[in-house]
Amino acid sequence: MLNKVTIKNHQLLVVPQGINKLAALKNKIEVPIQNVVGASIDTGILNDSKGLRAPETFLPEYWTGSFKKDGEESFFNIKRENKPVVIQLKTKSILG
Repeated sequence: MLNKVTIKNHQLLVVPQGINKLAALKNKIEVPIQNVVGASIDTGILNDSKGLRAPETFLPEYWTGSFKKDGEESFFNIKRENKPVVIQLKTKSILG
């Protein structure tokens, strides 16, 4: 498991697990539950351009950290062989 996803105290909490926490350069991401508009499994994002990432952790077929593309910010912590869960948010940036 790359991430543990829970809801606690009206917050969606995403916590990278194990060595993935180091690669992601994030201990956790917390989002007020009222800003979550949906979630889905989307294997198509594995083939999409992720945008720019800095600082960068590069491992083949593994994307981790915050990326910026077309003025939007996204957080990835996924390996190609896993099913990516995409969480859609109302706010544009929660990762700052």
